[in-house]
Amino acid sequence: MSYVKLKKLVETLDLSEIDRFQQKRRQRVGRKGYKMSSYVRAWFLMHLLGIPSEAQLAAKIRGENSLRRLCRFRKAPCNSSYCKARKRLGLQGIEFAFNLLVRKAKQIGLAKGRIVAIDSTDFSANCSGKKKLRDRTDKDARWGYSSTKGRVFGYKAHIGADAESELPLSYEVLPASRHDSVGFFPVFRKLRSNFMCIWKFLADCAYDANEIRKELIGVVPAIARNGRGKFESEPPADPDYRKRVAIERLNSRVKEELGLDNFKGCGLWAATFHVAVVLCSKLYAAVGSFLAGFQNWNGIVNLR
Repeated sequence: MSYVKLKKLVETLDLSEIDRFQQKRRQRVGRKGYKMSSYVRAWFLMHLLGIPSEAQLAAKIRGENSLRRLCRFRKAPCNSSYCKARKRLGLQGIEFAFNLLVRKAKQIGLAKGRIVAIDSTDFSANCSGKKKLRDRTDKDARWGYSSTKGRVFGYKAHIGADAESELPLSYEVLPASRHDSVGFFPVFRKLRSNFMCIWKFLADCAYDANEIRKELIGVVPAIARNGRGKFESEPPADPDYRKRVAIERLNSRVKEELGLDNFKGCGLWAATFHVAVVLCSKLYAAVGSFLAGFQNWNGIVNLR
């Protein structure tokens, strides 16, 4: 394959800051190996191309020199190299990559952070929840409830998004049993660290709590009223509340187009890394497509 659009995207968006960040954290001596930005780029392209696993990604890179050059690898790494790179980068490194892409989206005007929306989306763990906890391979996953799927065993990705561009701005991963209101606080504080100009906050009735409204000092809370089981929930009269559909669209896209549901790891650490890479892939595609001059910069399918 020629990967014409992806080639333009890769040439437009520089990830060398990830290498500099990783170099500062480097403690061991010896052979440097491949650049961390090459692995990060390979993970992004894996989700953009719809490749279901790292093993298939490694095989595809070995079989296609054009994809290997696109990732900036001198030689095709073996399967275990991706696992080792993931451990070296860690959650701190992938969060740096996420914040780097958020800053780039902010610089070019894609993400303004004036009106933000928050919601959670669940994804299943890579094991069965029917066994006793001590017998499960994933001991961090928990049973939760989804309005569309019913009972779900796995995790929840709590995501804060720009309601105008539908781009992710912050995230937090918790077991599926944790309520949406619990995930609000880490997500909103991360939002505030990158965007001090938040004007309005959009959320459904799951976030109707006094503690949340107290946290939103200086921000207009457009939150649906929770009927608490006695009355029907009521959306606010705010005309901007209809923009909350942006977070629902984002959740749908990262699941259907970027493989958020295709979690192959085990444990909260792996689930957090998986969600971060998926959201980074979305930002990478949007920012790169915009800089490359593509008309539909928010699309994923047109890059394949």
